[in-house]
Amino acid sequence: MKLLKYVVVAMFLYGLPGLAAAYNAFGSEQSDCFAKAMVGMDSVINSRLGVPPEHALDLTIESTKTGTTTTEYDSHTLNIILDAYLWEDTPHTYAVKVFFNCAQRKAYNRQAKAD
Repeated sequence: MKLLKYVVVAMFLYGLPGLAAAYNAFGSEQSDCFAKAMVGMDSVINSRLGVPPEHALDLTIESTKTGTTTTEYDSHTLNIILDAYLWEDTPHTYAVKVFFNCAQRKAYNRQAKAD
């Protein structure tokens, strides 16, 4: 039984670098879309639990230059959060919708830059 535990631990440790490499295979665009999808999914869940949308505003604050006192918000992420509060389907379907819309928008932007 003890040998079996060692074999399982060894197999897990052997596969760990592969998991890390797979995670690093995502580019910044894919990671950004995945993050927005997760924020959207959490926002749907929060809306069902009765959490006010104002509590998620900190997620949309953009980093500003030093010396400015105004707070600027990422309007795309803010729209994702606010739309989640009106979503009637499952949180997972909203996350899929957000991910594919984000990927499509990034593809259009990449194509526009290429033209």
